[in-house]
Amino acid sequence: MTDPPVEPASSAPDRSLLVIGVGIVALVVVAVVAVVALGSREAPSFSADTPEGVVQRYLAAVEDEDHETAWAYFSADVQADRSLEEYRRTARDYGYYGEQSRRVLFDRSEVDGDRARVWLTVEEYYDGGPFGGGETYRSERQIALVRQDGAWRIDDPLIGLEPMPGIDY
Repeated sequence: MTDPPVEPASSAPDRSLLVIGVGIVALVVVAVVAVVALGSREAPSFSADTPEGVVQRYLAAVEDEDHETAWAYFSADVQADRSLEEYRRTARDYGYYGEQSRRVLFDRSEVDGDRARVWLTVEEYYDGGPFGGGETYRSERQIALVRQDGAWRIDDPLIGLEPMPGIDY
């Protein structure tokens, strides 16, 4: 009996490993392109005479700790409930706004005559400590606005995006 002929070992790489390797490289390239493209989007800038624009400018004033400008975006009713000095003191006491990572996304808005409502999605990132592993939390927020003297004003007593302490809706 004779043994079957032995095939010489092939030095060419296995085709399936080559296909898998090319696939992994392609996925990495697509992921990098997606991260760069999505990460470079700028937030939309809304017109100052829209409910969204008023909320956007109010939040910018809060972020800049410009209490006078933030307070000026409130309706007459909200301003009557809380003076500028009370708002300033409450904002300073509440003051955690610059210490966390927060992103506000404008979801939608509805306008009904002289009243409007803006829906926001708030994403807050909390660091997981020295070993990483932070968490992102999402919450919905509605902001009521009213048109007064031809301009939109926020009709919710807010400190940032949170209700002012001591005021019931």
